[in-house]
Amino acid sequence: MSHVRVRIDFTPLADDDEFVLGELTDDLADDLREIGEVERVERPVVDPHAKGVAELAIGVVTVLVGTDPGYVQALVEVVLAFLRRHDGRRVHLRVGDIELTIDRPTHGQTDELITTVRAAIERARL
Repeated sequence: MSHVRVRIDFTPLADDDEFVLGELTDDLADDLREIGEVERVERPVVDPHAKGVAELAIGVVTVLVGTDPGYVQALVEVVLAFLRRHDGRRVHLRVGDIELTIDRPTHGQTDELITTVRAAIERARL
């Protein structure tokens, strides 16, 4: 089975601090582990002369998902569950060169979203 890496991040709220954002990132990563291999994204190094360990970006993860329709539906369901638990946020998915923003879709929009994500994964796989 083919796999595609999907980048997922969420919008912070005005009163979020690094601790809250770190907890939310961990929450999202834990949920996504049910469907694929998850990695936290590292921040790009700004100073080329800096030494030390790279920092992890807060609110950004990637997940390696199968291209099977069941994986795509599971991915969308996990993201929607995250949004239901954390009201007021948006989630951004990036599959290859396609970016989607998800913000509390209706049932009909959810079906369309699954179709769109599936098409983006198929396109990224080619």
